[in-house]
Amino acid sequence: MSLSAGTRLGPYEILAPVGAGGMGEVWRARDTRLGREVAVKVLPERLATDAEALGRFEREARAVASLSHPNILAIHDFGREGEVVYSVTEMVAGETLRQRLAGGALPVRKALDYAQQIARGLAAAQDRGVVHRDLKPENIIITPDGAVKILDFGLAKLAPSEQDGLTGTPTRQAGTAPGKVMGTMGYMSPEQVRGQEVDHRTDIFALGAVLYEMLSGRPAFRRDTPADTVSAILKEDPPAMSSTNRPISPQVERIVHHCLEKNPAERFQSARDLGFNLEAVAGTQTGSGASGADIGLPHGVVAGSRHGFPGRAGAVGLGVAIGLLAGLATGWLGAGYSRQPVTYAPPSMRTLTYSGVDREPSAAPGGRLIAYASERDGGTQIWLKQHPGGDEVALTHGAIDAVPRISPDGSQVLFVRQEGTERSLYRVPVVGGEPRKVLDDVWEADWSPDGSRIVIARNRISGGASTDFVLIVDAAGQDAREIARLDNISLSSPRWSPDGTTIALVQTGTENSDSTLLLVNVADGSKRVLSPPPPLGRLSALVWIGSGGSLLYTKSETIVVGQTAASSSQVVLQDVVSGEARSLMWLPSATGSLDVVGPGAIVLGSGYLRQNLREITLDGASAGSEGRWLTRGNSMDRQPVFSPDGKWVLFSSNRSGNLDLWKLSTETGAIRRITEDQADDWDPAFTPDGRNILWSSNRSGHFEIWMCAADGTGARQISQDGYDAENPTSTPDGAWIVYNSANPAHTGIWKMRVDGTQATRVVPGSWSTPDTSPDGKYVAYRTGSQLRTLHVARLSDGGAAMPPKPLSGTNLNGRPRWMPDGKSLLFIGENDAGRRGIYIQRFEPGQDTSSARRPLLGFELGDFPESMGVSPDGRRLIYSSAENQESLVLAEGLAGVEPPTRLGSAGRMAQ
Repeated sequence: MSLSAGTRLGPYEILAPVGAGGMGEVWRARDTRLGREVAVKVLPERLATDAEALGRFEREARAVASLSHPNILAIHDFGREGEVVYSVTEMVAGETLRQRLAGGALPVRKALDYAQQIARGLAAAQDRGVVHRDLKPENIIITPDGAVKILDFGLAKLAPSEQDGLTGTPTRQAGTAPGKVMGTMGYMSPEQVRGQEVDHRTDIFALGAVLYEMLSGRPAFRRDTPADTVSAILKEDPPAMSSTNRPISPQVERIVHHCLEKNPAERFQSARDLGFNLEAVAGTQTGSGASGADIGLPHGVVAGSRHGFPGRAGAVGLGVAIGLLAGLATGWLGAGYSRQPVTYAPPSMRTLTYSGVDREPSAAPGGRLIAYASERDGGTQIWLKQHPGGDEVALTHGAIDAVPRISPDGSQVLFVRQEGTERSLYRVPVVGGEPRKVLDDVWEADWSPDGSRIVIARNRISGGASTDFVLIVDAAGQDAREIARLDNISLSSPRWSPDGTTIALVQTGTENSDSTLLLVNVADGSKRVLSPPPPLGRLSALVWIGSGGSLLYTKSETIVVGQTAASSSQVVLQDVVSGEARSLMWLPSATGSLDVVGPGAIVLGSGYLRQNLREITLDGASAGSEGRWLTRGNSMDRQPVFSPDGKWVLFSSNRSGNLDLWKLSTETGAIRRITEDQADDWDPAFTPDGRNILWSSNRSGHFEIWMCAADGTGARQISQDGYDAENPTSTPDGAWIVYNSANPAHTGIWKMRVDGTQATRVVPGSWSTPDTSPDGKYVAYRTGSQLRTLHVARLSDGGAAMPPKPLSGTNLNGRPRWMPDGKSLLFIGENDAGRRGIYIQRFEPGQDTSSARRPLLGFELGDFPESMGVSPDGRRLIYSSAENQESLVLAEGLAGVEPPTRLGSAGRMAQ
């Protein structure tokens, strides 16, 4: 079959050729189902007819598809169309490392950065038992933003002999049996050259050869003939890098030679250990022979977290180990984000508030006052703190007042007040007085530079679909003008640039998406997306710096130390024109908000979070009493669900250093791990017979519904959503799996057979966390947007089971749970004071029972239910209790941080 533009391979429309080689042709194509561009690689005809080669290709493609790592080129699909066999990968722009090396050796900083990223990708592969066996500069691509992608996992081993045009030595290929050789001369390990069995340590050897070439500008083992090259690999060490007259430290050279040991047992024993050593040595280049142009500090994180609270990894304190990261000032992030690496002295830090319930700081010009939200008096009010000095006073006395913003002249504070299910914008003088309402239906807001106008972010839900708006009003809330509207995108933290021309916001897609920055032109509404440096994560509130050329924000990521995972925060300064980004400091905790208080000084809301499982009784005299702790530690144990016999509780946890499923005996307290995959595993549920487990996992690159036996064996993907399928639950007869999809093409509550067939949308719209009723007739779910309300529908046809108004109030969290008799529902929500707890409400089809809703437990400071499960007999409840401590912290000595210079009312620039 001859390919050309317009040809269809299954759902993929061929657009244009990308390149060709001995392994086949690569085409740019369009996935007609999801509307995205992909790369389609078509295997040569001689391989397409080789049954052994095809079987190996399919097995390797499946293994690589399960890796889901930002430094590995993702495989989306593979298939056959007639005689054409093809694989489908993400479409990545950039140049290969071979092309980058055409100009000679790389700066030490860049070489170490690329090597760290390659090591992370190899570590993810090695955790899955995948060995590349053909790692070389041709199989490494550098994207325009400096991210590294490893190509051709599993496919390179299938390649026939071909000429390496740059090295002049051939790529040799045979089977995987001992005595056969595969790989590329010059990068093959001694055991590969000998045709022996290989493991992940052969990739470490290849990475050592690649790093040597990046640093020295020449291959480590290239000789005049292939035979001489083989001899060098087996018997010789590469020339000392000091002979290149480049400023390469002895520590770096030792790492390279440790990778290139002839005996695998004498090399680094894992890519993760190699990565840690590279990160450590990268920060020692100052004073170790490196020139100033090559100085740079490491990224310092193992993987990026995709979530804020409730997160998959969570903010867990790690004591001294992570404490060493606090206050580190680093160079520019990633090769693609910098042309000017520099070093800075570590900032100093000190705590400003000590109540443990303070967040969302906003500083007045000059930093003399700091407004913030605090729960110290029961509700959530706006407080003011003098700086320096320390006096603190409550400014408002509403039940839930949040996200304050001090006006440019320092005289007033904007804030949002929760009023029932609505959020309204208020303003109040800093000297005190009665707050005055500005506008209804406001999520967040900010002042214009001269204080005459206000930008607001607004969320609307219609028919289950969520739409976010950005509007500009005058200071009295009048003359509204819409400048942006986005569907199924959450917009937060609107910030008006100091020159008055641009609105910056944080935008997030589904609940499980990373955040990016959205820049909206005030005059014409044109939009531009600014991506933060990799790895992606959740972004905090924003701050414009100086005259408006840069933005300051924090990015939450996951750090892994030993067997413990935790959320940390990185303070990032990013140029809005070039996209260059620099990490200013690290914090060993989650950070949700910040503001500038003076030159080089910022105030942050820094939090510490852990979650543990707690059991209480629901009947008898002791109902709702203190109960007992089933887990108690610094992990994030959440999403509990009982087995049908009530003897086990399944839950998700990061206690292994990764998000996996765990099982706990309610009789003995014994805990054991059920899933062991580098991907995220969560949303657990039992099938009605207790023999199988359902959950959602991103093993295939995005979240799908998976199933395995109750002991964790036989894991297999069930759904084919293609985007984000989560929160599975089973109907009582075990015939259907109900789940929610965040795929923009078909959002809603879905059901499918246990074999993945007959997928049918039950309720269209932005909904999440479904739970089926004990009789199988109804499904309870909540809205997936910012203001979360509980709804119930008939499972058979999606018909509304209740009046148009929601079953419950607002700001729900977690999955609702039916009581076993089907006559009532439990859900987690907030009371009028903004405290979270568990409610119980009677369910009668077609009836509004909101008057019968009553609090069950929680609603106390320090007891923060986040998710829950009910025992089969309805007598016990287990919930995940979140403990969160938040304080305001002052960081000083941050190079490059300047207060915004705002446009004054007379047209002048003013501090």
